[in-house]
Amino acid sequence: MRSSAPLVIREASPSDRPQISALLSAAHWRHFHLDWRDPLDLLAWSPNLLGYHGQRLVAYLAAPPDPQGAAWIRSFCVDASLPPLSVWRQLWAEAAAQCIALGATRVASLISGDWMRPLLEEAGFGETNSVVFFEWHGSTVPPLPSFPGRLRVLLPEDLPHIERVDSRAFSLLWQNGRESLAAALRQSIVATGAEVDGVLVGYQLTTASALGAHLARLAVDPVFQGRGLGAALVIDLLERLQQRGYDSITLNTQADNLRSQELYRRLGFRETGQRYAVFETLLTG
Repeated sequence: MRSSAPLVIREASPSDRPQISALLSAAHWRHFHLDWRDPLDLLAWSPNLLGYHGQRLVAYLAAPPDPQGAAWIRSFCVDASLPPLSVWRQLWAEAAAQCIALGATRVASLISGDWMRPLLEEAGFGETNSVVFFEWHGSTVPPLPSFPGRLRVLLPEDLPHIERVDSRAFSLLWQNGRESLAAALRQSIVATGAEVDGVLVGYQLTTASALGAHLARLAVDPVFQGRGLGAALVIDLLERLQQRGYDSITLNTQADNLRSQELYRRLGFRETGQRYAVFETLLTG
């Protein structure tokens, strides 16, 4: 346990789950990453830091790299009794050191509330992008375009190939590591892949909650982009969802990913007006 007045900071472990859950529910200042993973499922990964006043847990910060080389601020919560800036300074200093030791060179965070902005800016984060939300409401699904290969349901053994496509389709910051992709695959209500000559070259993973269906991930290997595979995956998804009684689906994408936005608009998706700024910093040892 490391003292860092006025907090005592230590690494979290899975056995801390009950008290962290209580803090996440009751904390006045709360930031959560947009993710299909429960923050508490990441307690075995570092950095996952707890801040104490005496025996009382008052703060929590999680930013484990995934994949190696890049990390997101996945959770940052502070008790109402403390100013978030002073707590952030102490926890972020420790988290940044751990990220560097783990080989991460970039850390990013969404802005889920204006209170996070001055914390990130003081730590050297700058706004680099934003996440834009889209929604589809429709009764008529567009016809499938002509595309090479075939679509099929994804299986657990496809995970290494999903990871390969993901790493080729996205820059480092926007990639997902195998554990995150495995979690999305497990939670999916519809998971389909595009296969060309027996090789998986594209996939989509769609999850559901009380709010409805959400296209959590869509990726096509850059070598096969522009051939109708992305559109085919989404249109096939819409058909499958309608068969299950869903009449809408949401998704999000990067503001600078104009190619994906053009695809979604062409298929009838519309911006919801919801967006989150993305802040990023580079780490140096």
